[in-house]
Amino acid sequence: MARAKKADAGDDDIFASLASNTGGEVVGESEKASNYYIDTGNLAINYCCSGRFIKGGVPGGRLTEIFGPSASSKSLLGTNLLFGCQKLGGIPILIDSENAINKDFIKKASHADLNRIVRYTPETLEKCFHVMYLAIEHIRSNKKYADKPIVIVYDSISVSPCAREFRETDLPEGYTQADFKRIVGGNEQPGERAKICSKELRKLNTIMEENNVSVVIMNQIRDKIGVLYGNPETTAGGGNSLPFYASLRFRTQTQKKIEEKVPGLAKKKSIGINIKISNKKNRSVRPFIEVENIPLFFEKGINPIGGLLGALLDADRIVAGGAGNFTVRPEYANGKEGFKFKSSMERNDVPIEVLTECPSLIDASSSEEVLEYLEPFKEAINATDNPDVEAFDAGDGDDEEIDNILG
Repeated sequence: MARAKKADAGDDDIFASLASNTGGEVVGESEKASNYYIDTGNLAINYCCSGRFIKGGVPGGRLTEIFGPSASSKSLLGTNLLFGCQKLGGIPILIDSENAINKDFIKKASHADLNRIVRYTPETLEKCFHVMYLAIEHIRSNKKYADKPIVIVYDSISVSPCAREFRETDLPEGYTQADFKRIVGGNEQPGERAKICSKELRKLNTIMEENNVSVVIMNQIRDKIGVLYGNPETTAGGGNSLPFYASLRFRTQTQKKIEEKVPGLAKKKSIGINIKISNKKNRSVRPFIEVENIPLFFEKGINPIGGLLGALLDADRIVAGGAGNFTVRPEYANGKEGFKFKSSMERNDVPIEVLTECPSLIDASSSEEVLEYLEPFKEAINATDNPDVEAFDAGDGDDEEIDNILG
């Protein structure tokens, strides 16, 4: 058998020539949108999504699906990404198909500038996708905004009826078969909504790539009927096409309810939840990373350093010792040998002074960059340190109460 010849350095010319003359690109010279990430407002969630901390988050120019049960922080993470888009100087768009936006919640919890977010409320699934195309075309038609990142948050795909379903709302009381045929036009077809999503996501995938657009779609989970063994969970909207086209999928889950003691009252006040994020599919970093015990306060937003201790252990940037002692690995300790600090897995965060002393621990270049990142979220950090605040396991009856607060 003939031996394979060692590649000659001059052979590199064929790759540049091939790419140039056939409309391709050399991978090593590619500058695609996934070179940047959109901040989620929490360093541990950033790591879960991208393998990076202060410069991480949801991949830019890609499709992301956030799914989970009701009242598990999906909408909050979506509006946090709108704020992350604003920090990049981009154009954030909210498709509010649930028509349940809470402006005060967005302002207080996500710290976003409400005057720099455009909101749409389309009635149908088809119109939701159509308004995305219209918005992208309008923005990119203005040369001033030709290179600005666009982030579209669609909340949520599971509640949008298709056009045929929506026409049923025009049926009169006691309608006849003739009325149904005239107004609706036909009966439901198997997989109707899934087919629409598959068709639209195929188009959207190409448009996102060409226009540097990031789309984040919220989805609910439900249980399959008749499943006795294994996990009965499935997503309610998008069929199989949404998981297929998504570059990143992560599941949200409520772990604990956070309550605060009220002087003079026996009953405590619900002020937030602890959440867990599970990375189920990821093309930016390895999948199945989990971060947990992340405090989210209804009035103050997400704690940006909640869940960070576990994320740093997963990233092998710190080493656990006994009695709550942790050591920063030398390459992340800014030249400080044997830099130690105390924390606990129950609390699952890292003291701010550790981050300012060792900024490279979270991919920052200076202590000033660390403090600048944390500044918008300082009220949530302070709320976590409040001695009157406690976290309890969220019971089955808590979802409705939490959902009312989250909107």
